[in-house]
Amino acid sequence: MAKHTTLKRGQILKYIGKRWKNLNISNNPFVKFLGYDGSGFADVWVEYQGRLLFISIKEVELAI
Repeated sequence: MAKHTTLKRGQILKYIGKRWKNLNISNNPFVKFLGYDGSGFADVWVEYQGRLLFISIKEVELAI
């Protein structure tokens, strides 16, 4: 996703990044947007099954 895409809190995004060792996100790749990192638009906070994740904006795309 583009670095300066405007997202709203609660918006659903699809995770397209690499798999994590202790996080099987490929079965249900949808995350809820919580907010941007305070230092810019490159990283975002998302919620995935009750877990808070800090990921790069490049690892998500807009879900339809």
